[in-house]
Amino acid sequence: MASRRSALVAALALMAVWGAAAIFRIAHPSPAPADQWWNGLMTSSAGPATHAVAAALAVVGTGLPGSALAVVVGVLVSAVRGWVWGAFVLAASLISALDVAGMKTLAMRARPDAAFGLFNSFPSGHTANAALLGTVVFLLIRRIAVRVLAVGWIVAMAWSRTALHAHWLTDVLAAVVAGAATAILLSAACRARLAGRDRRRSMVDSVVDHEAT
Repeated sequence: MASRRSALVAALALMAVWGAAAIFRIAHPSPAPADQWWNGLMTSSAGPATHAVAAALAVVGTGLPGSALAVVVGVLVSAVRGWVWGAFVLAASLISALDVAGMKTLAMRARPDAAFGLFNSFPSGHTANAALLGTVVFLLIRRIAVRVLAVGWIVAMAWSRTALHAHWLTDVLAAVVAGAATAILLSAACRARLAGRDRRRSMVDSVVDHEAT
């Protein structure tokens, strides 16, 4: 029951992000006061060290390094939970990337700094990927230290995208919701499928045992 409730909440949250993307496309609203305040804060607190960290995270969070990170997480999850869950990590990463690409195409929101591209600000792909992987790790690995690192990774990536003025605050918040919701939904589906497989195996074993006696 709790798993179904979590999946329902995740589905509604993902629908809300899609709805926000549609609003951006239709209404083209100006950045919210919170967006403007946070963007100004990132400007006033910027420095060479923070810029270097944010730039490094930007490199790691997308493209080939981002794909490699997903593979690493998949391997680690496989070692702890089995190859099925490792394959799940890779499939979930691909689905999330396609989902975010669709949202970007729908929203067509301008970035704070046009140097990072035009009309593809909402939501943040880097942050959504970090949220997806971080949430998967949080759900599948129960070690406190690992979970703390997973949450820290999400927060760090979200911060880095706003520190570079590649995204507004609402872009990264929506990306966290989208990535986490996708992870919860897909993990619930995977659990249900594995549970169904186990029930079928149990039924087959029961029939075999009955026939043997």
